[in-house]
Amino acid sequence: MRVNPIIDKLRREHADMRRVIILIRMQLDLLERHANPDLILMANAFYYMRKFPSVVHHPKEELIFEKLLARGAPVQKEVEQLHQQHQEIYALEDNLIELTLAMQQGDSQAPPRLLEFGRHYLAIQALHVETEERVLFPAALLTLRAYDWKDIRSKSVGIEDPLFGNNPTGRYRYLYDYLLREAADNGVTLPATSQAPAPSSNKKTFPK
Repeated sequence: MRVNPIIDKLRREHADMRRVIILIRMQLDLLERHANPDLILMANAFYYMRKFPSVVHHPKEELIFEKLLARGAPVQKEVEQLHQQHQEIYALEDNLIELTLAMQQGDSQAPPRLLEFGRHYLAIQALHVETEERVLFPAALLTLRAYDWKDIRSKSVGIEDPLFGNNPTGRYRYLYDYLLREAADNGVTLPATSQAPAPSSNKKTFPK
């Protein structure tokens, strides 16, 4: 398979996002079993998914989709679907953050709605990534030219991932520590940060 730094980076970001999605699924499973999900952890997971992929990851994908359509690739249906899903994902994430906060504040209507919208969110994320990996990324590798990729690179936002980057801090430190423990329990090694982790205070912070 042809090596492409942009597609490779998007796939690595998908892998990182899946770790967060698994965390969300586990917390929703606890909620469904009438156990006690970690609401702050879940809110921060939704907050990360809303604040990083929407600024860096998805816009880069949209640039690729635009190039594919401009070159006449037969993917218009998939591109339209993925674009709509990006917008739906953003709306769901905003709603899920609010529902998680409402549940923490004792709103009795929030838990069933959080579970309903959370399950839908997991389903649309799985379908979304599968379509990109199976259809759009291979089409881009076959269709786009070197100057297309150069233009995509020049227009892409270069912001370090606040969770999986070199130095996660604040709410992302707490979230990263959790993912680190979960990965270790399953024999997986997460990327090391550039600095030794600061001693964790286990301080939990809700999104603002």
